[in-house]
Amino acid sequence: MNKEELIQLLRDPDVCHEIFLIVKNGGRPASPTDLNKLASLKSQIHKMGTEKKAAASDTDRLAAIKAMLHKKAEEESKKAQGVIDAYATMDALSKELSPDKGLDMSKIKVDDEEDSVSGVPSDVGGAFADKLALLRNQVQKTNDERAAERKAAAEKKASTSAAEKYTFILERPCPVCGRNTHVVKCKSRLIAETTDLDLCIHYKDFNPYLYRVWACEHCGYAADEQKFTRRIPEKTRDKIMGFLQTANLAMPFVEERSSEQAIQYLEMAILFNELADPSPNRRGNLYLIMAWIYRYDGNKEKERAALDRAAELFEQSLETESYPVDKMSDTMATYLTGAIHVMRGDYDKATKHLSRIISNQALRTSSPKLFEMARDMWQDIKNAKEKG
Repeated sequence: MNKEELIQLLRDPDVCHEIFLIVKNGGRPASPTDLNKLASLKSQIHKMGTEKKAAASDTDRLAAIKAMLHKKAEEESKKAQGVIDAYATMDALSKELSPDKGLDMSKIKVDDEEDSVSGVPSDVGGAFADKLALLRNQVQKTNDERAAERKAAAEKKASTSAAEKYTFILERPCPVCGRNTHVVKCKSRLIAETTDLDLCIHYKDFNPYLYRVWACEHCGYAADEQKFTRRIPEKTRDKIMGFLQTANLAMPFVEERSSEQAIQYLEMAILFNELADPSPNRRGNLYLIMAWIYRYDGNKEKERAALDRAAELFEQSLETESYPVDKMSDTMATYLTGAIHVMRGDYDKATKHLSRIISNQALRTSSPKLFEMARDMWQDIKNAKEKG
């Protein structure tokens, strides 16, 4: 055995241990008992080393898992916080909505092409964009609704103020069904500002023509104030009652009328006039009032249609009815017909009717104001024709 083989042999722990036992026994070989003990000790040492390595491996694996879970939790937390921050931004913006200022939607931008929302983490994606768009629509809808409510409240307040100032409520018996019904009557302290050729008076802050027709809240009968307060012949009353039993025209009483409601009552009054009253003059007056309401509202197209019908009925009345009709004279009916034609731009027909007034010299003393207005209109038409 050379030196290198001896060194290699001594590197074996078992050989070294056996040499140790031989030295311990005084140079004798190790006994079987010592060898068994040695084997048992080696087995225990090996087992302990294996368990220690396994424990160390498990510890490393557990630490790696914990690190991975921690990293994932941080990522999820960041993502969730991004969504929370984005909605917090939306909430802050939506709270800017006030009774006097709507939400400025220009602060929020959605990029449809890149499917991202400015100020929102990119990993939120299209889902948040959809929710944001929905919220924008809801906020805008609320803004519009509140604006409409404020406008309606302001109009109602102004209307209420005018109605309370210039009208009062009465109870009057209906000439058809006989039951007491509420009606609105205008006060006499209205302030007139201007008067049109067809005698439509423009009052300050109020339109009394909205209340010219009274209507029964029980049966639905409607007529102008003068006719509503007069007794109706029994035969005519029975005819109207028979019609109302199937027509169902009754509407609840309203203290403050809109233009639409006033027009509806006028149309009902015209209907009853056609049903039971042959007077074209009364229908002409109702259409003239309708034209005035449209004029107050600035609806020129419907005003023109109502004026056309009024002129047609006044001309028919002048040819077929005996005057006075109610409180209107034939001179007044002639003047109104001529004035309506002037406003319609039909100067030939206007001149025809106005000439009847200015050719009657007796009207200079009996109706001087009406005579002067007719003469002035006639002269204006003549001058316009000469220049044209």
